[in-house]
Amino acid sequence: MREIRQRRAWTMARQRATTTDEIVEAAARVFETKGYRASTIDDICTEAGVSRPTIYKYIDSKPWLLDQMVALVTEELGEQLDSILGGPLSAREKLQAVVRLHISAATRKRVYYATVWAEQTELTPESLANFRAWSHTVTQGFAELLADYAETEGLRTTTLDATVLANLTLTMLTSLFRWYDPLGQTSPEDLSAQILTMLSGPLPGLDDGVATALSRDRGRAMRLDEPGPAAVKPDTRSRHP
Repeated sequence: MREIRQRRAWTMARQRATTTDEIVEAAARVFETKGYRASTIDDICTEAGVSRPTIYKYIDSKPWLLDQMVALVTEELGEQLDSILGGPLSAREKLQAVVRLHISAATRKRVYYATVWAEQTELTPESLANFRAWSHTVTQGFAELLADYAETEGLRTTTLDATVLANLTLTMLTSLFRWYDPLGQTSPEDLSAQILTMLSGPLPGLDDGVATALSRDRGRAMRLDEPGPAAVKPDTRSRHP
């Protein structure tokens, strides 16, 4: 019995949050499950494995926690997008990289995406204004990249509204947290290839190289799944007359 108690105590201590980032992550799990308004600081304490006096050594308030989640989503993603857009890649390569980046960010930080996009009305006025400004900048940058690709490839821009396509695509990418499981049958690489193939409708050639690689990988996976030759069972019957 003493050994069982010790193991339980060790497990609780191992799971106890010890940094601000871990507290914020615990709060995001609570907000996703119960909703922001219904969640209490006590709920977050329970999820983080800390006491109420201890938690205030790491955080200021519940609204502050939500603001931190916005920062965790926007700051890193914004820097990475700027790096891609300002880099030496071609327009096609940039679009492919941006799609892969959004998939990676939405899956790695799924719990933050789930809270930020679902609880925008709960943001402080300043945080909401900053988030909307950031979203507008991201959408505008993506729309300009789409238009740049169309111009580079000599596509007819009269039938392409880059802003509409940018909004539709980014809405899809930022809502992956609602349904996509990166550990399921569709890998992030497969998902990226399928999205680029879909976008190649209005933007022909966008999936060049990607679809070929995807087909090759699928063919390799199918071959690996095929059963090998049946093993020959040894004849154990007696050879004596």
